[in-house]
Amino acid sequence: MNATALALPMARPLDSAAARALPLRSVVIATALVLGAAFFFSEHDLHISLHDAYTQTAEQMEVTAGGGNAVRRLAFLVIGGWGLLLLVTGEQRLKIDPLLAGSLALLLAWAGISFLWADDPGMCLRRLFVLGCCAIAAGGIARRLSIRELSWLTIYTIGTLAIVGVLAEIALGTFRPWAADYRFSGSLHPNTQGPGLAAVCLAALGLIRGGSRGRFALAAVCAVAFVLLVLTKSRTATVAGLAGIGAVLVVQIPLRTKLAASLGLGWLALAGLWLVWVAGVDPLTDFGQAMLLGRGDESDTLTGRAFIWPEVLYFIGQQPWLGHGYDSFWTPARIDTISTNLGWGLREAHNAYLETLLWLGIVGLALALTVVGAGLVAAVCGYRDQRDPTFALPLGMLVFGLINAGLESGMVVIELVTFLLACCLLRMALFRDCSPKSAT
Repeated sequence: MNATALALPMARPLDSAAARALPLRSVVIATALVLGAAFFFSEHDLHISLHDAYTQTAEQMEVTAGGGNAVRRLAFLVIGGWGLLLLVTGEQRLKIDPLLAGSLALLLAWAGISFLWADDPGMCLRRLFVLGCCAIAAGGIARRLSIRELSWLTIYTIGTLAIVGVLAEIALGTFRPWAADYRFSGSLHPNTQGPGLAAVCLAALGLIRGGSRGRFALAAVCAVAFVLLVLTKSRTATVAGLAGIGAVLVVQIPLRTKLAASLGLGWLALAGLWLVWVAGVDPLTDFGQAMLLGRGDESDTLTGRAFIWPEVLYFIGQQPWLGHGYDSFWTPARIDTISTNLGWGLREAHNAYLETLLWLGIVGLALALTVVGAGLVAAVCGYRDQRDPTFALPLGMLVFGLINAGLESGMVVIELVTFLLACCLLRMALFRDCSPKSAT
């Protein structure tokens, strides 16, 4: 009896730790299932690799913009409900970053009141409904999950959807990475697939450096995600992904290691140039084609962006300070007008800075850039205070977004990648972790 009495106190800490860890893993998995299913049914198309230019026609874009999407609204209602449940049941107390929290609040408030001057108030209110559901969901997830757990969530959700995309292409016979004109799309446009794959790389990199179990598996995930990123042939996403990884390494690697690595890379670069010269390769021509990922025929006009931007700048000039209302500029009439002028279907500015000016004007763009700046400061400070390398996810994705925004609009549109980044921002803004690491 005495032995039993002595054994029980020793067993209780182990049992209680296991009891705390199991629900947390369950929450991560359940959240991954909810997010993955909701975004899959609202955003993904398993047959997109068969579509011409991986996109809709102008007529399909007009129908989508005019009537909205009932499945999408239902999906985000489910996401909002799940986030509300996590928000109510979470126990993490507020620990606010005033700059980041304040700038986020102002940006959301500015978007919320933009329906007062929106060209299409009905469309604006529908978009604000989705934004509201996402804000509630992101707040609940941020309260329940740390940056480390959000990194696992990123791998589970985006990684699984990428695998589904590969399987879909294999089934359709469109998975041909050896073909010169092949672009990996999976179930999304290649330019939309790219940011997700970059996020997986950054999440895996942070978890590897953070000492998570299964480092070999995480390294494999990072490598496969990067290969698929390159196969999308999205030049902007690839360059932005490399910049995001580089920013993480600059912040997190000690100065002595950075100097040694710089010298080593410099020597390798010089040796490589010498070998190229000996082999008789023209670096200006051949390397230029490699950097364009085999899409050199589209480089002169940045795949039509030189024609798109003057069109949208005209409309920005009509409402430069306020914009045309949150995510409600691309009405069916405007899609028809601009698509007719350009000769192809278009429903985005292909530049997140211009897109924000169209929606929320100069005031909205200034607030958005303030959020990004405050987020970068919070991510760097979070890593230095807690020595948790998983801050690579928000840090790298914010740098990614700044570069990707120059040629794509995806980083201001509600998609799975931007939603997960919003979860990270709200975690840093409202629920800064007090302990160096959380268990996952």
